[in-house]
Amino acid sequence: MSAVDGPAGDLEYLTYFSSAVERFNQPALKRLLEISRRNNATRGITGLLLYRDGRFLQFLEGPQDAARTTYEHIRMDGRHHSSRVVGTGRLKGRIFPEWWMGYRNLAGMRAAGTEGYSECLQPNFRPSDEGDPAERLTKLFL
Repeated sequence: MSAVDGPAGDLEYLTYFSSAVERFNQPALKRLLEISRRNNATRGITGLLLYRDGRFLQFLEGPQDAARTTYEHIRMDGRHHSSRVVGTGRLKGRIFPEWWMGYRNLAGMRAAGTEGYSECLQPNFRPSDEGDPAERLTKLFL
């Protein structure tokens, strides 16, 4: 746990999908990550950002309400649209304790021959309503 975490049980997570208004090139993604990492360190947020073909999937974790507050800032950012929360909840401990914002660009990655690949960043992807949401989200990230 980092110095900004409160008592055990005060950690929350939030996972969302969004679409970019315009596709990000590598320099734009690098700038986005630099700013995000700086802001996340201040707020005590860690997590992971996945990007593919103009679509984002992000897992945020941090002190109670920090993930929601961070998401609201992201949702209001004019570079995103069609933002949709797909999971929230409490954590006993961080999943990504060292990552102020881990990142992976999934451009060009295809299912064939790629262990663990998911079509979750395709425009027609719809998460299943069956099963435990935390279990489904964990499968997406770990």
